[in-house]
Amino acid sequence: MAEPRIVVTAPIPPAAERLLAELGEVVVSAGELRHEVADAEVLVVRGERVDAALIAAAPRLRVIARTGSGVDNVDVAAATARGIPVVNAPVAGAQPVAEGVWALIAAAAKRLGELRACIEQERWRDRYALAGRDLDGSTLGIVGFGAIGAAVARIGAAFGMRVLAADPAFAPPRDGTPVEAVTLPALVERADVITLHCPLTASTRGLVDRDLLRRTQRAPILVNAARGAVVAGDELLLEALERGWLSAVALDVFAHEPLPPTSGLLRDPRVICTPHSIGLTDGWNERVFASLRHDVGELLAGGLPRHLVNPRALAGTVAAR
Repeated sequence: MAEPRIVVTAPIPPAAERLLAELGEVVVSAGELRHEVADAEVLVVRGERVDAALIAAAPRLRVIARTGSGVDNVDVAAATARGIPVVNAPVAGAQPVAEGVWALIAAAAKRLGELRACIEQERWRDRYALAGRDLDGSTLGIVGFGAIGAAVARIGAAFGMRVLAADPAFAPPRDGTPVEAVTLPALVERADVITLHCPLTASTRGLVDRDLLRRTQRAPILVNAARGAVVAGDELLLEALERGWLSAVALDVFAHEPLPPTSGLLRDPRVICTPHSIGLTDGWNERVFASLRHDVGELLAGGLPRHLVNPRALAGTVAAR
């Protein structure tokens, strides 16, 4: 029997390729996915969009595996209609992403972008007017309290911060980290740092809008390492900075990726930008791809995965067992 053909939508590290090669032939897309998936049995998705048309172009597809936790770039409904299970790795990458978020928070709190501009623009004396923000004793607001949000909370508590969380499904951290559950408006009014960790859904698209940002009381830092469309537009963030609703912004995700080099976000030293990569580490790659290799292997062998996004895709199969 021929090995399953595994198509990956974008380059992956050698260690990840070796893990997937244990299951079948690995083909990294050269940018022609519509043709490359024609005989694929497994599709491993990074940041690329997998829509219904692409799924329809893969008649032999048996599994879709999404690196990381978010599946908003996969048409899960179309996959489910075809009986194709979608798996992800919601827990494996939480700690590296949380550490990356804290790199953004620290850079924004200590005004590193503005201080660098002092050097580049030969304004050395201006450094005295750019005092940073203390994290110890300040308030951290986490919007969306899943695995990543909980990891961010642990680090925030270690900094000596009070931690608030807004999440309709909030559950207290199992490790005992003190976290106060609040409404989103209350969080925005009380926080010195607001960090977004909710999935992109119909209810969270544009969640951070003008009315919400006008409620800030402490000119907080806003960090987004969730999805760009959770915020209602780049222009809104720039307005919030100009009006003093926010003091700084740190972004790893954008409404439209890649972010064009002409974006106004890149011209404001109060804005720190990274290219949707803040959690990518060697450890992240190892854990995420090991998780996907396990779940894809289980499905190919007729078993059940640990992290199944669309249980309905297997409903008939499970019932038959």
